[in-house]
Amino acid sequence: MRRSGLKIAAWADLYLDQSAGLAQLEDLVTAVLHRKQGHGDTLLATRLALVASAGIPQLFLVADATDWPRKWYSCRGFAELGPSCSFLNR
Repeated sequence: MRRSGLKIAAWADLYLDQSAGLAQLEDLVTAVLHRKQGHGDTLLATRLALVASAGIPQLFLVADATDWPRKWYSCRGFAELGPSCSFLNR
């Protein structure tokens, strides 16, 4: 069935590597019109449940040290491991 007018409220990419026992969460985003309605929390809880049901003991993500999501993740039980670096070979 096709429904017109439906829009995505929130999304996230989740990568699971069962052999390594790791999961990575990327690009958890809530559309501007849907913020402050709990969609991000629901999406994060769903992703955490998927990781647990896959038997993966560790989930990690990367958050900008100077941006607000860092505090948001911290309030939801994530602990900072340390800084990361990016390199570009020109």
